[in-house]
Amino acid sequence: MGESHAVKVWRLISDHAGGGVVSVRDVCLVCVEAVGVDGAALWVATDLDRRALLHATDKVARDLEDAHFTLGEGPCVQGWAERGMVLAADLGSCDSVGRWPLFAPAAIAAGARAIFAFPLQAGAIRIGGLGLYRARPGPLSSEQLADAMAFASAAFTLVLDRADPASAGGDGGVGGSAAAVAPLVELGEGRAEVYQATGMVAVQLGTRLDEALLRLRAHAFAHGMSLAEVAALVVARRLRFSPQDR
Repeated sequence: MGESHAVKVWRLISDHAGGGVVSVRDVCLVCVEAVGVDGAALWVATDLDRRALLHATDKVARDLEDAHFTLGEGPCVQGWAERGMVLAADLGSCDSVGRWPLFAPAAIAAGARAIFAFPLQAGAIRIGGLGLYRARPGPLSSEQLADAMAFASAAFTLVLDRADPASAGGDGGVGGSAAAVAPLVELGEGRAEVYQATGMVAVQLGTRLDEALLRLRAHAFAHGMSLAEVAALVVARRLRFSPQDR
């Protein structure tokens, strides 16, 4: 009997680490080669608008994660919200464009034609996601899909293991796991400014934080900018939102 997908994946990751400490970078790089995709991004989250990118294998993977965060839609966002994997074998299809009218063309422009999203979760515990992309359209084979799921499971275990032991320990309940992941989210690239800018815009508009974030996203999309770039302008007081601009 051959080895299970889980055993195979951990063996490949361990071999790549060369006997040293396994990192999320090892998981992403090995996953790309083993699953037959062009890039991967691994992120953690406490909710849809509080995510931190832990590793992206290349610029396209990084741009795709930024597009998910900026536009608030896409396979990884849907996978997180629905607690299940989302397989978009052709982002240019009518189905993909219909589901993600903003994200699909942005992803294609970034260099991706297929995206496969896997939430990092076990039971009720959900801590992030693994996003894989291909530069050409086409589905994963059943073997590739099984391997990708095993890599997502390995990433889940590794992220919790690398989180604050004091927070992740105890009975391993949902609250403890979320608390362990929270500090990682706060370290997200450019995310701190987004949260700060959201608060500033909420004050400027006299509205709720969720509406302020929507206004930031709309401005980013309308001006072809990332959410982090718009947030930086707000924090630097070079951009101000007014209720009259609605």
